[in-house]
Amino acid sequence: MIRAIWAVARTDLTRWRRSPGLVAASLIPALGMSVTVLALTYAVGRQPVALVQEGYGPISQRVVDILRGSDGFVLRERTAEQAARDLKQQWVCAVIRIPKHFDDDVLRGNAHLEVTINNVDLDFSDDIRRSVSEAVVMIDAPDLASLGEESEGGPREPPAAPPIAPDNALPGGINPYRVEVVETDLRRPDVPFLAYQMVPVLALLALTAGALVTALAIAGDRESGRMRVVRLAPVSRSAVVMGHLAGGTIAAMLLLGTIVLIAALLGILRAPPGRWPIVATILLATAVGSTGIGVLVGLVTRRVTTTVLLGVNVASASFLLGGGFTTIAFLPGYIQSVAHWVPSYYAVEGLREALFYAEMPSLGRNLAVLFGSGIVSVIVGAWLFTGPRAFRAAPRSRP
Repeated sequence: MIRAIWAVARTDLTRWRRSPGLVAASLIPALGMSVTVLALTYAVGRQPVALVQEGYGPISQRVVDILRGSDGFVLRERTAEQAARDLKQQWVCAVIRIPKHFDDDVLRGNAHLEVTINNVDLDFSDDIRRSVSEAVVMIDAPDLASLGEESEGGPREPPAAPPIAPDNALPGGINPYRVEVVETDLRRPDVPFLAYQMVPVLALLALTAGALVTALAIAGDRESGRMRVVRLAPVSRSAVVMGHLAGGTIAAMLLLGTIVLIAALLGILRAPPGRWPIVATILLATAVGSTGIGVLVGLVTRRVTTTVLLGVNVASASFLLGGGFTTIAFLPGYIQSVAHWVPSYYAVEGLREALFYAEMPSLGRNLAVLFGSGIVSVIVGAWLFTGPRAFRAAPRSRP
């Protein structure tokens, strides 16, 4: 039985290795999503904002220094006329104006920092509001200011500047804020957005390399009629299914191992000490679960074109339901319920726990679901193989 499984797996691997189209089908979706994630990473906090500085006192300059260090936007110094023109032509998404007598108004307690926002997008509008509000807090009550986002080197300190009063508060020592925010970070530093979003890309790579390639291999055998030979072979149906499962799993692991190694060497992915064996186990389980889906897709379709359409849609849906662009817990309840039936959900959850968290409470469940998906696919696939329909070639269209 082992020889039969390896023979089928070797055939699938040879076909995959010798077919540029299958290799492309494995890599292009994951590469496309990687480029998307990379673009989103560099787009966050890169919105251009015009700064019109009319006041040049020490407090005004302090505000400018804080705004320049903000992670919510990119500051461009403009005149009032240039800023108005840029905003109208949508070259900037907002204009921040520091009035001429801003320093004097701060000392009198009635200063205004003017902000004009093209609030066509809630995401960058809130980034600008947050960053400007944080700058005001750091002027009025620096002890209560947020630490903001951290870089990998540790917390980012605001630029040094002379205090505006002996106690760094408003004249008279009165702090206008009565609520103090006490922030406790679960990890230090923050997990970079690119690293966090690379985990679903790994799940997508497993889906395309394991599920799609395996489904295409099975569908190609059915369409050409080669699967009829299987009926005459002295091997069990489960051995054939397990062979396809093994071939897709090996192919997926080869690609996953290469990508993870490159990402680790580049510093994109960093696992806590002693976690890499667990990460490798989760990746193996992900490949098994993904390839199991491919076995079923290949057995329920009869043409390669139909398999491609169904396989790409299954891979895309699994990627999204696994947390491709956001954390599933942030989505509506009915989507969360559907996601719990998709193996990629457990793959992404397991990888994120292993890479980013101190504890892994769901490790056993995630591995059980992923390996269980492969076992179920073998059972269901062997059952599908028993019917004569599984060995019937797809009808050829007449010219």
